[in-house]
Amino acid sequence: MWREGLFLKPFRPTFASPNLETLDIRAPFRIAFVGLKPGSHHFQMEADTAFFASFPLSEIEEAHVKVDVQLDKIGTTMDCQIHLHGHCKLPCDRCLALIDVPIDTKDRLVVKMGETTDTEQEVWVFGPEVYQLDLAQTVFEMAHLGLPARRLHADLSDCDPEVVSRVGWTDTDPEGGDDTEDTDPRWNQLKDLK
Repeated sequence: MWREGLFLKPFRPTFASPNLETLDIRAPFRIAFVGLKPGSHHFQMEADTAFFASFPLSEIEEAHVKVDVQLDKIGTTMDCQIHLHGHCKLPCDRCLALIDVPIDTKDRLVVKMGETTDTEQEVWVFGPEVYQLDLAQTVFEMAHLGLPARRLHADLSDCDPEVVSRVGWTDTDPEGGDDTEDTDPRWNQLKDLK
């Protein structure tokens, strides 16, 4: 079609998905099991900073975590041994400076084929419509559950000196202000009850 000397192209709407980038990042964590032969299969993936950023509730800011998956397919059952190892950066609980925190955790996931899909139980059941095993959410949860409860610099002298001086931590208080006797009056009441 010509109009005022210009060739007009037919209009083709484009619908860009806001999750398109997220889907590409999580793609290596989807294992198509339909074509796998019975036996043992090994898969390796990497959960990096972009992977954890694709989850809105992730507390991991930077990461370099290797994911090893050993999938044993036996008939209609799949036994997955998942091993995460690497490190990530998290804020120190005392001074909020980023520190390297090691991650080394293992878990097992058992999947059976059945009539309907149910991933809420300990043993997952996939219906006939499911053709791939998506491990992205599982790896995300394993990484966060594998983090230590306390994330501290190895030594108080490694913490940010400005924050340490403002808060008033000393070498005699290595845990960074967890002395509940001085800060919580309920502690004295609890001791009196004993």
